[in-house]
Amino acid sequence: MKQQHWCGMTAKTGSVLSGAFTIMVTSMYLVFEQKYLGHGNCTDVKLWNKSTSGVINDYISCWSWNIVLLLSLITIMISCFLLYSVYTQIYKGLMTYIVWVFFYEVANIVIEIITNNDDRIIVEVRAMRWFGLVTRVLMHCFWMFFVVTYTRICYKNQRPSNIISYNRRLSMTSGDSLIYKYNFFVCIDPLSCSTAKLVY
Repeated sequence: MKQQHWCGMTAKTGSVLSGAFTIMVTSMYLVFEQKYLGHGNCTDVKLWNKSTSGVINDYISCWSWNIVLLLSLITIMISCFLLYSVYTQIYKGLMTYIVWVFFYEVANIVIEIITNNDDRIIVEVRAMRWFGLVTRVLMHCFWMFFVVTYTRICYKNQRPSNIISYNRRLSMTSGDSLIYKYNFFVCIDPLSCSTAKLVY
């Protein structure tokens, strides 16, 4: 069966490139954002006369670097698992990658909204951070098409009905081979060849 191509790539090739892309941009994101995210110094956080949402925003801003670092490390590990899943055709690994990348990007958008309110960050840097985030999200949407398509292919190949039909074809082939061998040895005797039929 001829494989379909999109933008000159098969679903498998696009899935591999999706994992490589995620690993690369996540590492670059950590290097760039390290200067502009909080590192756990919460001494300036004041809880008095603040609503619950204000307290949550302050703590997210304060621990933003730790949160982003943890999410990014998990993302890199899941991307590596994606590459393994593509090689072994584990559709559950592909689905895990799809769900996690969606959660990862939503979390980064929330952190970006909260941390960009800091007056210490100049306007040009804010614009660059948003440009990088939006570009990465759009590219993830592009690569996700290949991952979803390959997940569907792997799921169809691993359905119980396909496995049963494959085993049935295999058993029928083995049975025909045995019948052929049996009739071959029977027909060695000239007297029995007149009554035995050669099945092939």
